[in-house]
Amino acid sequence: MPEDAPAPDPPSAEFSPRDPRTSYDDLLVNRVRSERPAADLRDLRASNEAIREGWVAVGVTLDPADRVLVVDLADRGWAIPGGTALPDEPLSTAVEREVLEETGVSAEAVRPHAIHDERIHAADGSVPETPFRVVHFELRASRAATPDDLTTLGDDDETVRAVEWRETMPDDLYGGALIRDTIERIRS
Repeated sequence: MPEDAPAPDPPSAEFSPRDPRTSYDDLLVNRVRSERPAADLRDLRASNEAIREGWVAVGVTLDPADRVLVVDLADRGWAIPGGTALPDEPLSTAVEREVLEETGVSAEAVRPHAIHDERIHAADGSVPETPFRVVHFELRASRAATPDDLTTLGDDDETVRAVEWRETMPDDLYGGALIRDTIERIRS
């Protein structure tokens, strides 16, 4: 490693036992510090399950032909399937569950490849720092079948409009550069 290159994150007390950085030193990491008005952050902590729990797992799921599974959700458009990890649920279990719930596809988690690590602060400092992490996993599906009936997919608060295996990703794929970098890394 060149002298001026930043050192990789070592496993440390700064990471919870759930954090994949305690086991993997090669993850793509996107650190973000964001700020919100205190009232907005309080509302977000109270009403948003993902923010409240602090951990989301998304699955870059590949079929035997190395196509990527994507889901079209009414509230965010094309996305990689995933969702909030339940308290004390291993992230690999959460991502397998969420992929199945949103797409009807059963897949096995291989390993995490990336983490979006956001720290949300209140503008006036009156609300405790709120960590929010999204872990990007590689999953493998042994079959490329998707369900015909989409009405059984998703949670009560989400509408699945389509489930597809794609060789190329939609231009408007939710998740930005980190998800695209993760897909490229997994396929390479």
